[in-house]
Amino acid sequence: MSDQFQETAEIDHKEQDSKKVIVIVVISILLAVNGLLLWQFFDKKTHLEEVNKTLDSTIAERDAISAELQRVKNEYDKINQENAGLQSQLSAKDEEIKNKIAEIQRLINSGDAVQLQKAREELSILKALNQRYITQIDSLRIENEQLVAQTELLNEDLSTERGKVQSLTQENTLLANKVAIGSILRTVNVSSVAVRYKSNGREAETKRASRASKIKTCFTILENNVVNKGTKDAYIRVLGPDGSVITTSTESFMYNGQATLYTTRDSFDFDNQRTSVCIYSDKGSQLSGGDYTVEIYSGGSIIGSTKMKLK
Repeated sequence: MSDQFQETAEIDHKEQDSKKVIVIVVISILLAVNGLLLWQFFDKKTHLEEVNKTLDSTIAERDAISAELQRVKNEYDKINQENAGLQSQLSAKDEEIKNKIAEIQRLINSGDAVQLQKAREELSILKALNQRYITQIDSLRIENEQLVAQTELLNEDLSTERGKVQSLTQENTLLANKVAIGSILRTVNVSSVAVRYKSNGREAETKRASRASKIKTCFTILENNVVNKGTKDAYIRVLGPDGSVITTSTESFMYNGQATLYTTRDSFDFDNQRTSVCIYSDKGSQLSGGDYTVEIYSGGSIIGSTKMKLK
């Protein structure tokens, strides 16, 4: 009986030991699982914190790049506004900067860290482009200011030269007028009479129109050193009492741009000294009584005139 009881006790003891082992194993497994879960929790927490840090860093980087890009754009816009007149001279560079700004903005909008790094690199290139753009604009502005100054100086010189030219033109005009005036022959002692010829061939003055054979016009040309020496033509116009020109032909000379009939044309030599000249004009048809006007022309100008009365 005692042996049976002892055997039973041993069996119970073994069962208890087996249960303890199972409990220990289960507890060990649970501890291991809990440890794994705890490790995974802390690992994920650490990773999440790193992700949050990375995200915060990425957002900060994006904001920083955006702010820097905006600053560069503002600087670029300000330079363009201040130098609007020079943009046409830098159109290619201007287009390159605009394209670069658009590209950087696209990279920023992607929000990706890799793209933001690329945006940062492109922003450095943009800054360099913008600086070169500013340098070129400054250089062009200085050149333009120099050109404006040179142009103003040239305009002043041109105005001065125009003033000189105008003054010389006026002087030349005055001189030309003086020469033109000086080139006109001046006459004194102008007289016209009707003459008849005696049987011995001598001429005699007559006051009767019916007896007149010719009209004799005499005048004295004053000394003139402006007129070239040489043979000069003289045109005599005898105007009858009715105002018409006494002439035997239809020949004319130019006076004030118009063809003008004349009575007689003759020539005389002039050596710049005081010269006396007499010219005879044919009476044409029978003369009538009345007042006659005699005009003398030479060199396209009227140089003398006189009156004559016949009975």
